[in-house]
Amino acid sequence: MNNQEYIQTGTGLNKFYAKIYGFLALGIGISAIMAYAMTTVFLPVLATLFQSSLAFWMIWLVEIGLVLYLGAKAQKNPTIAIAGFVAYALLNGVTLSVTLLMYTGGTVAGAFLSAAATFGAMSLVGVFTKKDLSAVGHAAYSALIGIIIAMLLNMFLLHSNAVEFFISILMVLIFSGITAYDNQRIRQVYAQTGDQAGTGMAVFFALQLYLDFINLFLAFLRIFGKNN
Repeated sequence: MNNQEYIQTGTGLNKFYAKIYGFLALGIGISAIMAYAMTTVFLPVLATLFQSSLAFWMIWLVEIGLVLYLGAKAQKNPTIAIAGFVAYALLNGVTLSVTLLMYTGGTVAGAFLSAAATFGAMSLVGVFTKKDLSAVGHAAYSALIGIIIAMLLNMFLLHSNAVEFFISILMVLIFSGITAYDNQRIRQVYAQTGDQAGTGMAVFFALQLYLDFINLFLAFLRIFGKNN
């Protein structure tokens, strides 16, 4: 690869990252605004939803459906991918609002800043490291399955605050690894596809990073909440 090709590839990759992180910021912003609105302006509506477990199950199932759909179809129809991503961010803002009501404003702010710092640091690792993080990513995703099982057992059987606190710490470690891995994967995919990695692909990766950030935020929220 000559210098001109290298510069063009680097410029294209930077634009691709910028597009992904633009969508990521949009998603986080939409969720934050929706969560704030639900806990202030629309608090009576939230209270009604909170009293109906069926309503939250339906929202949760729709969110899962959107994630699966975006994973399968994002590249084929960028317009629908963007609409689906915005819809997911809105719905997730609703479900997050219930969690946020359980914590003080200081705890929420501390968790958000900690998640942002961790996410930013691990993103830089993923972008700039020359070490292959595939093993880290695969190990983190495997550990995530075990953690989900442990969370369900604790939720329905153990009801242990200590176990929940330990799980939250592990979640921070796991999603730190996944964040670095996902950022490196963006670079690898672009190296294989070049300018063919368009808006749909950017939305797909933005969703992955959005999930990484939200899970880091929720883990820190539980950690700081227990400390308080």
